[in-house]
Amino acid sequence: MSTSNYILDFLGIKDKNIKFIKFSNNMRKNNVTYKVIDAKLSYTPNVCPICGNMDKNAIIKHGNKISNIKLLPLNGDPTILKLRKQRFFCKECSHTFTAKTNIVEKNCFISNRVKLHITENLTMKISQKDIARLNYVSSNTVSRSLEANYKAFRVNKSYLPETLCFDEFKSTKDAKGSMSFIFCNGDRKNFNIIDIVENRTLPYLTKYFRKFTYKARANVKYICIDIYKPYMSLIKDVFPNAQIVLDKFHIVNLIGRALLKTRIEIMKNFSTSSIEYKRLKRYWKLIQKDSSKLDIIHFSKWTHFNKWKSTSDVVNETIAVDDNLKKTYEVYQILLSDIRCENSKRLREHLTLFKDTVSEQMEVAINTLLKYFEYVKNTLSTNITNGPLEGTNNLIKSIKRIVFGYRSFYNFRNRVFIIKNLMKPIKNYQAAI
Repeated sequence: MSTSNYILDFLGIKDKNIKFIKFSNNMRKNNVTYKVIDAKLSYTPNVCPICGNMDKNAIIKHGNKISNIKLLPLNGDPTILKLRKQRFFCKECSHTFTAKTNIVEKNCFISNRVKLHITENLTMKISQKDIARLNYVSSNTVSRSLEANYKAFRVNKSYLPETLCFDEFKSTKDAKGSMSFIFCNGDRKNFNIIDIVENRTLPYLTKYFRKFTYKARANVKYICIDIYKPYMSLIKDVFPNAQIVLDKFHIVNLIGRALLKTRIEIMKNFSTSSIEYKRLKRYWKLIQKDSSKLDIIHFSKWTHFNKWKSTSDVVNETIAVDDNLKKTYEVYQILLSDIRCENSKRLREHLTLFKDTVSEQMEVAINTLLKYFEYVKNTLSTNITNGPLEGTNNLIKSIKRIVFGYRSFYNFRNRVFIIKNLMKPIKNYQAAI
């Protein structure tokens, strides 16, 4: 293999009509210094692309046209291929045309390999500006690549799975609502985002889901949601056979926040310099913790305690400063045990029994659970959770944080689908390199 072929192979250029000439002087363009590689593109055309003339003797060489084609960075440095394309003149039609190559598209100066690299970068959790910097192109080029190389995501309106999960996240600046809606397949073995909707308000979602066929909506058996009343109204109105399942995390979080508010309210009764205040403030995480996970065997030194204590002793002595807090804590632990054991009968009995013996904050939480106990019962009798969807929400927040926010909901939605591998590239640049 010749030196020229070695260099072209190293650059990933497989067009045999391109011949390496030399490494040229560096080029300065838009405050960026590029390495320049000189090459020539020439061959004997079989036909005139304009008139269809197949007489090779009537087609003659007619000078060169120089194209500066951006390649992938070479050894970390931006690189340009200065390609001298052979021009031809057809004696039959008196027109000229230029030699073509598959390393770059017509009337474009960005190589297909760079476009492939941009397409691959779009699947990563990285901003479009950073993708542009990595490939030495403009941000608009990356945006055009996203729009041109990915087919628009379309939702199948004639099918919905038996289990759905609903959630929301803070939307982009141009969205119609402050919060956007996301829903997915609730089957853990086949978890996939179904769609991301611009607005989570009840009228908007009702109109959106009405576009699905009645058969598709009737196929849904369970829908897992957080404790959000408009979702409950939506499900009753649009999904005739669906049962509502409250996400277990939100149930635990409801009573957990009630205990947290109770502790803060009790803290206000003590001076900030008192030992009771300091204990309640410092060991709040232990108070929120499931008592079955507290250590009762191993003792150690704790701040604000004179003697060595176990974690269980620390909690018991901390909450002992107020009878209402102590009673609320005991009820909290009983409810946690019922939820962990998935015993809906015992949970209902305890909710009814203790609702008048706890703090105001916990009483509100218990009344909420009693009001929607039918849905709580579905939670404990099924193994459906919003966990995978919450993970996707965390990914969405990460993307927004990395790119410092999105202005366009459409672009943001597409980017999420690309990163989740739900949108595939239209063009296969790999085959053209």
